[in-house]
Amino acid sequence: MTDQVSTANVEQFYYADGKRIPLTPSHHFVAVRTEAHNGEARMQTANLAQALSAVTSVGEVFEIPDYDLMVVKVAETPTPRTTAIAPPIETVNSFVNTQPELTVGPPVYEVPQAPVTEGLIPVGEILVKFKANVQEELKQQLLRENNLEIRQSNYPEPGTDLVTAPNSQQTVAIANKLHESNLVEYAQPNFVRLAPRLGAGNGYGSAVLSRRDLASQSAGVTAKEVQQKPETATRPLPTAPPTDPGFVYQWGLIKIKAPEAFDISMGSPSISIAIIDEGCDIHHEDIVYKQPGYDAVYRRDDPSPLPRDGHGTSCAGIAAAKANNNLGGAGVAPDCQVLPIRIAYGVGGGWYTSDAIIADGVRTAVNRGADVLSNSWGGGSPSTVITNAFKYAQTDGRGGKGCPIAIATANEDRHQVAYPANLSPTIPGLMAVGASNQWDQRKSKTSLDGEYWWGSNYGPEVDVVAPGVKIYTTDIMGTGGYGGGNYIPDFNGTSSATPHVAGLMGLILSVDPDLRSWEVEDIIKLTVDDLGPVGRDDEFGFGRINCRRALEATSRVWYEISVEPEFIGAGNECFIRINLRMYNSGINTVRLDGLNLISHSPDWNTEIDRFEYRPNPGGIMVPRADHDLRFNQILLKANGNQSSWSYSWSMNWWYTYWRPNSPGLPMSVGELTEAAGVKVMATTVRGSGAFVQPSQPKEAVLGNTLLDNTAVMLNSNGQVGESLVIDLQNKTITIALR
Repeated sequence: MTDQVSTANVEQFYYADGKRIPLTPSHHFVAVRTEAHNGEARMQTANLAQALSAVTSVGEVFEIPDYDLMVVKVAETPTPRTTAIAPPIETVNSFVNTQPELTVGPPVYEVPQAPVTEGLIPVGEILVKFKANVQEELKQQLLRENNLEIRQSNYPEPGTDLVTAPNSQQTVAIANKLHESNLVEYAQPNFVRLAPRLGAGNGYGSAVLSRRDLASQSAGVTAKEVQQKPETATRPLPTAPPTDPGFVYQWGLIKIKAPEAFDISMGSPSISIAIIDEGCDIHHEDIVYKQPGYDAVYRRDDPSPLPRDGHGTSCAGIAAAKANNNLGGAGVAPDCQVLPIRIAYGVGGGWYTSDAIIADGVRTAVNRGADVLSNSWGGGSPSTVITNAFKYAQTDGRGGKGCPIAIATANEDRHQVAYPANLSPTIPGLMAVGASNQWDQRKSKTSLDGEYWWGSNYGPEVDVVAPGVKIYTTDIMGTGGYGGGNYIPDFNGTSSATPHVAGLMGLILSVDPDLRSWEVEDIIKLTVDDLGPVGRDDEFGFGRINCRRALEATSRVWYEISVEPEFIGAGNECFIRINLRMYNSGINTVRLDGLNLISHSPDWNTEIDRFEYRPNPGGIMVPRADHDLRFNQILLKANGNQSSWSYSWSMNWWYTYWRPNSPGLPMSVGELTEAAGVKVMATTVRGSGAFVQPSQPKEAVLGNTLLDNTAVMLNSNGQVGESLVIDLQNKTITIALR
């Protein structure tokens, strides 16, 4: 038996973000009701799959127990997408009608020409938000006229009701009727979504290769591949690269200059990165979690995944696996914490979720103090409540400063960015993330990495790319997840690119937690390594992220200084010759208000000589261009002469900085007053540093490496701990104030 409504030649659509979104009957899925009839026992999925295999080609059968549904995924056919139902779908429907214990369920839709194959099942639930001035009597009357009952109020956002309809076949039509009334802000079906995981090889319509397949595939490299060896962890590294045993496999960290960034910051425990996914192994040995997490599927505080669902744990490790603990590898922001948020669970090689579940998960992440939102998921179907949730993250996240958001573009190798990543032009602070490979190519089905079954979606909405091929990361402990132990060596997809960017967002906020979300986005775009054509392009966006340059741009003032002894006069008395560059590599406008360079006696009790810079009103360093002030050939008296000499010098400075007013539009010098209604955000900061060169023996040769150097860098609070880099070979010191 069936109550399936024919939708052939009937325009189908629903409303999202105020627009009509077209629908077409799915060519991939059939929903089957599993209620028993006439005392018949409920058919099991395995039995249904076996019975169907005799009459048509079936990919798999899986359950959605929350709605008493089984879903049949039919095998791919060459039939083009049209409004007509494909023959395999009709065959499944006809077979189900012959089974007394089964009923053809609600229709399953797809969005035509969507960048991701996603099944949308209207299950008799509608999300409706009435206008604020609508009287309760009118509200109840509209619900009664359409036989609707409120199941949950203020869900998934304040003022929105989850209502149920008696006939799921009419869900879309009733939602449209409500939306078109003048009583509501919006109404939309609460679709059950059958979406692919964005770890390539795991989604609907993707080939699934084993690791043995990958190994044999890698062995057959071409001559072109041999000539373009990817970067590895064997090149010279920064002062303190991670010591974790898996770091040698983390080519992605090397590409994005994460170890170099660790010289500035490895993150902060006060900054949390929400992994909005299928849950995380909250007991993993290599991840520090912010608790409590949240399971939006069942609305509880335990976001643990099903044993097979390793996707979220792998994303968490890329963003923030601990470093230097002799376990696994390191994350991009190893000292940040992970806030685990579950919005789905695995079914049939993909995900089960719904619009309300996703929106609730995003909002709860914001409400529980997430600083960054990492979203390694995406689909073809927009949703008002999901879009509103991301807007909420910008208006209310981090006390109004907004949560930076990273979202995957999808893995279909199409010139079309999937929703919700395609929201990036309309929501400041939200970044669409594509995947690149070891050779700095956009990951495609023909790129040199050999993973021919997937490619990174691209288009005008792409902001940046990050590594997304053969990524070493965490897995569910033991036999769960991808089944290879506590770690996986070849996680991939735009799923793996996205937490690289989220980790960078965490690093940036660790350096300057006062940044607004769009400032974080600007910093990342400002500091990328440009790939492909010069400037922004659809394949790579602005380019591949560069963590070191991003943290340099986050710091407000940097300086480079060279100090060399010089012997002058008949007595060959010791002086020091100083060349100093103060520069601004960030997004703020900086005014250097004053600077002192002082030469001291060896015991630091006596000032020997001094250079002072007292500008009026001050030297302005404009943002985004490494604008600098240079002080060349400063000569200060030091100690002794060429026979026995030493020098000790200190430096202190103070500056004022102005934050930009809007994304991508830094303030000009002419805007440094509160004229014309411009709100100036100015802060004055002081910094200081000191350096000692001990005495040298008479036979010392100038130009040799300096010995036994001591350096101290004080921050604006007078505390030791600012970033310090010393190049002893070139007698150069670079000190970063942040």
